[in-house]
Amino acid sequence: MQESDTDISFQSSQECVLLLPLPLDDRQEFLNEEMRQLLESGHYSIIKEFTISSNNPKYYFSPSFLHEIKSEIESESIQPLIVVGTHLSPKQGINLEELFACDVIDKFDLILEIFEQRAMTEESKLQIELATLKYERPRERLRLMHKLGLEGAWHTERTGFWGTGEHPLNVFDASMTKRESNLKNKLVTLSQQREKRRDSRKRFHYDSLYVSIIGYTSAGKSTIQNSLTNSYTSQVSSRLFQTLDTRIRSFQIEDLKVFVTDTVGFIEDLPTFLIDSFKSTLEESLAADILLIVIDGSEKIKHLLQKTLVTVQTINELNPQNYRILVLNKIDLLDSEALNERLEFLKQHFPDLELIPISAIKNVEPLLVKIGNFQPKQRFKCVYSPPNHQFRAFCYEFTNVEQESFENSDWEIIISLRKPKFGIEILKHRARSLGVQLEMEAI
Repeated sequence: MQESDTDISFQSSQECVLLLPLPLDDRQEFLNEEMRQLLESGHYSIIKEFTISSNNPKYYFSPSFLHEIKSEIESESIQPLIVVGTHLSPKQGINLEELFACDVIDKFDLILEIFEQRAMTEESKLQIELATLKYERPRERLRLMHKLGLEGAWHTERTGFWGTGEHPLNVFDASMTKRESNLKNKLVTLSQQREKRRDSRKRFHYDSLYVSIIGYTSAGKSTIQNSLTNSYTSQVSSRLFQTLDTRIRSFQIEDLKVFVTDTVGFIEDLPTFLIDSFKSTLEESLAADILLIVIDGSEKIKHLLQKTLVTVQTINELNPQNYRILVLNKIDLLDSEALNERLEFLKQHFPDLELIPISAIKNVEPLLVKIGNFQPKQRFKCVYSPPNHQFRAFCYEFTNVEQESFENSDWEIIISLRKPKFGIEILKHRARSLGVQLEMEAI
């Protein structure tokens, strides 16, 4: 067992004792460091930190070391919160609470708490409530079983005319199931409303481009959105999970309108129930033409690879069918040698992804160029009759009109579209609704 005192001050921080698994490899060392950052993000002050071998199924950690830690805490009259830097099973969490006689939270408890602090919209609050319910349900059930066992009522059947009523466990399960069902129904309703808004936006801006920024937490996604849209309404911070709610901003590149979406970041070992709860929010981000996978170039290479793999694997699980660009951010913090080393490293491990290095706070021009050239204009000659000023106005509003001429009873107009697959159908539909004969030809 190794012990280290951490002297970190937090604003309105809560004191805690941190228990971490003994790092036997680089991955565990990375996860331990990430846990410290999560505590900082959640405004916790680490008064003592212990790294312990994890070789016991009952407590997760070695019992002998845990008793040493308990004695040390009691001798110093410390009454902090115990934070465990990994995922605990429901039984392990309860066993540790009984051992230390205080509250014990694990990594997922902490993530849920941070999410709850950052949630702003009704949907994100409901998503967090659902995720918390799924996570806490087995733990609360075990506590109830333990209480009933102590009272000698655990094996008592309570059926029949003279029974004492329905068993408390049945009441608990029914209550939890009903709450979970209500939350899911509310989320389905909100998801359907968001989908309608998205479809309406895409119908109205059918020739626009949709870009989604996604990546590991604290990679600089909000800063990139601010720089692209020249808007600084999205709060930026180095804290993990600063952004939780989906944010959509837009900007213009010549005649092209671009919508940029930023949402919650990923983290390694993110629980399945949390991904499921936020799936509808993530679908908003993944329903884009371009997916910008942002990574922090200032990270150590081994951490950079680990975070990129987590992000790519999470995206693959959601299976989006869109174009992906790997964005190496924060290159202003690197010298030329370190930058070239990271570029070669990423090209070697992710050969199928296009790689663009940028500095979100200094120069996003390479990204703007790529977005602007992603869907080149395609020109079409449209001949329509009889003359119809409503259809002509529609063409000017929803396409880029380059030239028009009038001859006999036919009007000829040259337009350009970036998404002809959708634009042509919309123009034809509009022409039919106005009684206009329309012929279109690519030129």
